[in-house]
Amino acid sequence: PAVVVSSRFRCPLRWALQTHGGDDTDSLASVTGSLVHALVQRAAEGAGERELAEALDVAWASVDAGAPWFSRRELANTRRMLQSFLDWRAQTRGELTEAAVERNLEVAVADGVRVRGRVDRLEIDPRGRPVIIDVKTGKTPVTKADAEAHPQLAVYQLATALGAFAETLAGPDRTAARSAPGGARLVYLSRAGGRATERTQAPLDEEGLAQWREAVAAAARATGGPGFVGRENDACPRCPVRTACPVHVSGRQVP
Repeated sequence: PAVVVSSRFRCPLRWALQTHGGDDTDSLASVTGSLVHALVQRAAEGAGERELAEALDVAWASVDAGAPWFSRRELANTRRMLQSFLDWRAQTRGELTEAAVERNLEVAVADGVRVRGRVDRLEIDPRGRPVIIDVKTGKTPVTKADAEAHPQLAVYQLATALGAFAETLAGPDRTAARSAPGGARLVYLSRAGGRATERTQAPLDEEGLAQWREAVAAAARATGGPGFVGRENDACPRCPVRTACPVHVSGRQVP
């Protein structure tokens, strides 16, 4: 998940706690996000709007969303997010070509350090460069500045440059190819029926790739255990495990 990738760089303690059960992965927001991503994948497989709507209704019947009025509201929000994605896809076909959806990656970054993950969408831009697309169902987009420094997008760009999708990007002769990344985008789906909001990260150049390669290696060292450091950062007020963190008042031991 994106938050786990980001916390690994920002705060090793948060990463350790969330990775080992400190997150409420059964929350309605998490369930809704997983459902939207599954429908996005169905769309890539050729499902039409009617089929997707029916699949959403069937899946929602098993979702415990609480009071009926609240469940109806959240279902409507989910429908709007799905439509927001379909509209975004239609509007970007002039500049992007779908190459893969929900594609796993694994690549060596440094000695003893490998990156494993899963990208929502891999697209190709008009220059033939791979573009990472991460679909978001959260309410609040990150700032443009935060998107440029977004660890998840940067790591995916790095993995792409190191050949994570070489076979997918291979030419007609099926020769495995490595390609300079064409950047990455966060696509926030609208819950209100409007256009999706994009946040972009520019293509990483050789210097940027080298910096992130070292950052990944440093993050791996910091989360190797057995001790994990809690680092204060701008995400602390929203951290779901702050009551177990000595950096935060509520997580400090009482004599």
